[in-house]
Amino acid sequence: MHGRRRQQEREPTQDELQQAKQRVDRYRALNTHVMDLKATSVFTNDALDATKRLLEQNTELHTVWNYRRTIFTSLDEWQCQDTRQEMLDGELKFLLGIITKNIKSYWMWNHRMWALSSLPRPEWQRELGLVAKLLALDARNYHGWDYRRFVVAQLKDAATDKHEVDTQEFAFTTEQINHDCANHSAWHNRSKLLPEILAQRDEDGQLEVLQTENDLILNAIYTDPDDQNAWLYYDWLLDIQKSDEDRSRLLRNKIAAIRELLELEEDSKRPLVELVSAYAELERLQSGSVSEPEKKECLETLRRLESIDPYRVGRYTDMSRTLSKQWALGA
Repeated sequence: MHGRRRQQEREPTQDELQQAKQRVDRYRALNTHVMDLKATSVFTNDALDATKRLLEQNTELHTVWNYRRTIFTSLDEWQCQDTRQEMLDGELKFLLGIITKNIKSYWMWNHRMWALSSLPRPEWQRELGLVAKLLALDARNYHGWDYRRFVVAQLKDAATDKHEVDTQEFAFTTEQINHDCANHSAWHNRSKLLPEILAQRDEDGQLEVLQTENDLILNAIYTDPDDQNAWLYYDWLLDIQKSDEDRSRLLRNKIAAIRELLELEEDSKRPLVELVSAYAELERLQSGSVSEPEKKECLETLRRLESIDPYRVGRYTDMSRTLSKQWALGA
């Protein structure tokens, strides 16, 4: 996991090596048995039990997950709605037991989607609460976030007030970002929801939402100026503006915030780079909107970056030449 120091590993004893070999032998035998069952099209409860025992040891066997689904749908019991509900409720409990062993398994999350979608009476609200608990274990896990979007989509389809579902999910992303502003998955999920939130409001309401977004971004930037997530979200927010005038206004807000930040963190690399980029984009959108002193400030900032970040001197020198030529200034 991120931020954890690797522990020094000791040499295993002969007994431990022998036990490991026995486990590998048992696993190989079970894997061969399951593959033989699949090859001979055995779709029984015994085959279902064998796949379960194998997947408990290795969740990455997508062929076995596929085989397991085929077994379920081939059983006579599958045709009875109440029995199918009972079978899949048990399957969800089985999945919950192994999720914590490998929370990043594509195939396991895919199988859970199938199980929920196949339930005669799925409880999507309960599933949403479960996903929240799983994300508490690993808040940046994009598999969990992708699955959460799937669950929310099902809730939204069934809801009478679809806007309320979006609003609640938007509030969840706010909570997650305030807890950890480096949570890229939360920022990404927010970007999926914001257009829906804006569509629900009039012009004044949209401006209020955008100001809230601006404040959230600034809080994240002040917390960790060099983390890329808030900066990327800022760029995305610029892209969805309706007009160049709106983009220019947001860029001016960004420039003002960066200048204020640099009073506290004068040698922070990412804000300095973003300052130059903001001025360059502002001038591109509205020629003449960047003053001569501001253009000179950009070139001076690039010279500072050359000393702060010597590994990227070539990049900053090239940027300086390009802007000097565009703005007809001496580098």
